[in-house]
Amino acid sequence: MEIKGEQSLAHPREHVWAALIDPEVLGACVPGCQSFERVGENQYRAAMQADIGPVSARFAVEIRIADPDPPRSYRLEGSARAPVGFGRGQADVRLEEDGKGGTSLSYAAKLQLGGKLAQVGSRLLSGITRKIAANFFERFARVLDGKLPAGTAAKRTGESQFGTAMRRVFENRVLRWVALAVLIVLGALAFFLSLTW
Repeated sequence: MEIKGEQSLAHPREHVWAALIDPEVLGACVPGCQSFERVGENQYRAAMQADIGPVSARFAVEIRIADPDPPRSYRLEGSARAPVGFGRGQADVRLEEDGKGGTSLSYAAKLQLGGKLAQVGSRLLSGITRKIAANFFERFARVLDGKLPAGTAAKRTGESQFGTAMRRVFENRVLRWVALAVLIVLGALAFFLSLTW
């Protein structure tokens, strides 16, 4: 199966290239990504949860960047394994300046599936794969624009919204002291009310 696509990005080609090889950016963009880490030069390992037609599974993914030509192009070679089957594929990614200070990103990918995944209809599979790719590049554009924070996928998926908010509060020195002051005031108020009742 082959899929092709193109995305216009309002950022210089060098910035796009740097983001495309940054594990924190990639982890923020891969749909269903639970972890994404660099394990060697141009080599990455990821874990992701994906729904492919009626099949839902957690995949262990290995990715390698081959033939890098910064900041113009590279080839991604990858494999994914799950109890329901496996996948292998490659994608040729090209970056071209658009003449307006931005970048035109294009990709052509080939994918091969085995196991139960191979039993999913090719038309359905093609639609799902295109949707995942479109979702990735939409999120990638949002990260570059600063509208979606880059960060490790494990942190994002392992925390509730409340947990994420509390982590941000305690990572910020000013907010940490404000939160402490608010807690002291609330405690004093509760104590005062208990005495007056």
